[in-house]
Amino acid sequence: MSKGYLIAHLTVTNADLYAEYGKAAEAAVKPFNPKIVAWTGQYENLEGEAHHEHMIFEFSSFAEAKRFYYSDSYQAAKKLRAQAATGTFVLVEGVE
Repeated sequence: MSKGYLIAHLTVTNADLYAEYGKAAEAAVKPFNPKIVAWTGQYENLEGEAHHEHMIFEFSSFAEAKRFYYSDSYQAAKKLRAQAATGTFVLVEGVE
């Protein structure tokens, strides 16, 4: 079974609310136990819309990544994020 990847590119617009989102998102993702492949750090925007935060999470499958994203606990966290940041989230199936 191929892995699933959640890729997020974000620009924080409200640091205090984003901190709340971070706590809620961390609690929501914990039961899914993804591997963190990349978390911000050095980056270079080569094309397209630039953001300042970049994350890649590896899940056991595409279905599991999707299950996390649409989980009730992450959807609650997402409401905080909508007030704290703009960005793009993408689910991608691995090539295994």
